[in-house]
Amino acid sequence: MSIDYDFFEAEKTLIKEAKELIKSGKNDEEVLLENFSQVIERFDKMIRDAEKIIKISDGQQEYLHRIQSDLKKEIEDRIRAEEKLKYFAAIDTLTGCYNRGMGIALLDNEIKNIKRNKGIFSICYIDVNGLKYVNDNFGHFEGDELIVTMCKSIKKAVRENDILCRLGGDEFLVLFSNSEVEDVEKIVERIKFNINVENEKKLKSYYISFSYGIFEVDYNSNLSIDEIIRKADAKMYENKQKYKKLGLVYNN
Repeated sequence: MSIDYDFFEAEKTLIKEAKELIKSGKNDEEVLLENFSQVIERFDKMIRDAEKIIKISDGQQEYLHRIQSDLKKEIEDRIRAEEKLKYFAAIDTLTGCYNRGMGIALLDNEIKNIKRNKGIFSICYIDVNGLKYVNDNFGHFEGDELIVTMCKSIKKAVRENDILCRLGGDEFLVLFSNSEVEDVEKIVERIKFNINVENEKKLKSYYISFSYGIFEVDYNSNLSIDEIIRKADAKMYENKQKYKKLGLVYNN
């Protein structure tokens, strides 16, 4: 807002005249009173104008503060929305573990990592046995419960830095960085133990089990992601055939 310089010039003139009159010793009370009254009136007007300016300024500040608050909230809401989108883009909604897309991306990153650092990793392909049997005999809701139970049993067994994803249906993939086949076998034994604990509760009308295949990859490997997964899948299939030959059934 521009400053009224004319007002200040007039005020300075009045004050100057009053000072000169006082110094002159004439003490013209009428003139002094008139000058003094004019100064008071101008100061009074200045105060009223200043109050208006302050009120306008306060209103503007309050308005700007409200805009800033609304903008901050909008930004926070957008960030939360983007985080949710990222979450749902990466997470399997049924089990809460990574979905296939994120699992493949992390596997691709691990391949690049071992080539840079001349390391190794292993993957474990896990297939839940008897999902079709459970779906056909107890319904798809119970089939989902079987998948969730399997996922929880895996999560309890794997280490903090191991990566679990659901490839789809009854199939899971676990990525183990800096791990050989022997290391993964020990973890699989823990998964089996967790599943046995569930079976011993006898809360289900079927037997929970799984088949698995482990495949180790080193930095010299030129296998693609699909080839690596197929290798682990083939080993899982061999394991599943052994399971079938044992004649195990799915219900207790």
